[in-house]
Amino acid sequence: MTIGGLWGRTLWGQLYIDILFVPEELRRNGVGRELVLQAEEEAFRRGCHCSWLDTYEFQARPFYERLGYEMFGTLEGPAPVYPRYFLRKRLR
Repeated sequence: MTIGGLWGRTLWGQLYIDILFVPEELRRNGVGRELVLQAEEEAFRRGCHCSWLDTYEFQARPFYERLGYEMFGTLEGPAPVYPRYFLRKRLR
Protein backbone atom coordinates (compact mmCIF):
# COMPACT_ATOMS: atom_id res chain seq x y z
CA MET A 1 0.00 0.00 0.00
CA THR A 2 1.41 3.40 -0.97
CA ILE A 3 1.00 6.01 1.75
CA GLY A 4 2.77 8.92 0.12
CA GLY A 5 5.83 9.68 -1.87
CA LEU A 6 8.75 11.98 -2.54
CA TRP A 7 10.19 12.81 -5.96
CA GLY A 8 13.62 14.35 -5.96
CA ARG A 9 16.96 14.31 -7.73
CA THR A 10 20.60 14.69 -6.86
CA LEU A 11 22.85 16.77 -9.05
CA TRP A 12 26.13 18.65 -8.50
CA GLY A 13 26.27 17.84 -4.79
CA GLN A 14 22.69 18.87 -4.07
CA LEU A 15 19.37 17.18 -3.45
CA TYR A 16 16.40 18.95 -5.02
CA ILE A 17 13.03 17.87 -3.59
CA ASP A 18 10.54 18.37 -6.39
CA ILE A 19 7.37 16.77 -4.98
CA LEU A 20 6.36 15.52 -1.54
CA PHE A 21 2.87 14.09 -1.20
CA VAL A 22 1.14 12.58 1.82
CA PRO A 23 -2.65 12.07 1.77
CA GLU A 24 -4.56 14.43 4.06
CA GLU A 25 -5.69 11.61 6.38
CA LEU A 26 -2.08 10.51 6.99
CA ARG A 27 -0.59 13.94 7.67
CA ARG A 28 0.75 14.84 11.12
CA ASN A 29 1.76 11.21 11.71
CA GLY A 30 5.43 11.53 10.74
CA VAL A 31 5.08 10.10 7.21
CA GLY A 32 6.23 13.28 5.44
CA ARG A 33 9.04 13.81 7.91
CA GLU A 34 10.28 10.25 7.38
CA LEU A 35 10.16 10.60 3.59
CA VAL A 36 12.26 13.78 3.70
CA LEU A 37 14.77 12.32 6.16
CA GLN A 38 15.20 9.19 4.03
CA ALA A 39 15.77 11.31 0.91
CA GLU A 40 18.35 13.42 2.78
CA GLU A 41 20.16 10.29 3.99
CA GLU A 42 20.32 8.89 0.46
CA ALA A 43 21.55 12.23 -0.90
CA PHE A 44 24.27 12.34 1.75
CA ARG A 45 25.36 8.80 0.76
CA ARG A 46 25.60 10.11 -2.81
CA GLY A 47 27.95 12.88 -1.67
CA CYS A 48 25.46 15.75 -1.51
CA HIS A 49 26.17 18.60 0.89
CA CYS A 50 22.80 20.39 0.80
CA SER A 51 19.14 20.02 -0.04
CA TRP A 52 16.78 22.60 -1.46
CA LEU A 53 13.16 22.93 -2.55
CA ASP A 54 10.45 25.42 -3.28
CA THR A 55 6.95 25.70 -1.84
CA TYR A 56 4.03 28.09 -2.03
CA GLU A 57 2.21 30.16 0.58
CA PHE A 58 -0.68 27.67 0.68
CA GLN A 59 1.64 24.67 1.05
CA ALA A 60 4.14 23.47 3.64
CA ARG A 61 6.74 26.13 4.48
CA PRO A 62 6.37 25.63 8.29
CA PHE A 63 6.73 21.87 7.85
CA TYR A 64 10.08 22.25 6.09
CA GLU A 65 11.28 24.86 8.57
CA ARG A 66 10.63 22.39 11.42
CA LEU A 67 12.94 19.99 9.56
CA GLY A 68 15.74 22.56 9.54
CA TYR A 69 15.18 24.24 6.17
CA GLU A 70 15.83 27.99 5.92
CA MET A 71 14.39 30.38 3.38
CA PHE A 72 16.89 31.85 0.92
CA GLY A 73 14.57 33.45 -1.60
CA THR A 74 11.04 34.56 -2.38
CA LEU A 75 9.14 35.28 -5.57
CA GLU A 76 6.31 37.75 -5.04
CA GLY A 77 3.14 37.92 -7.09
CA PRO A 78 -0.62 37.54 -6.94
CA ALA A 79 -2.36 34.91 -4.82
CA PRO A 80 -2.94 32.01 -4.77
CA VAL A 81 0.26 30.95 -6.54
CA TYR A 82 2.49 33.47 -4.81
CA PRO A 83 4.44 34.08 -2.75
CA ARG A 84 6.72 31.19 -3.67
CA TYR A 85 9.44 30.34 -1.15
CA PHE A 86 12.83 28.74 -1.77
CA LEU A 87 14.35 26.84 1.16
CA ARG A 88 17.64 25.04 1.77
CA LYS A 89 19.32 22.86 4.34
CA ARG A 90 22.91 21.73 4.82
CA LEU A 91 23.25 17.96 5.03
CA ARG A 92 25.48 16.31 7.62
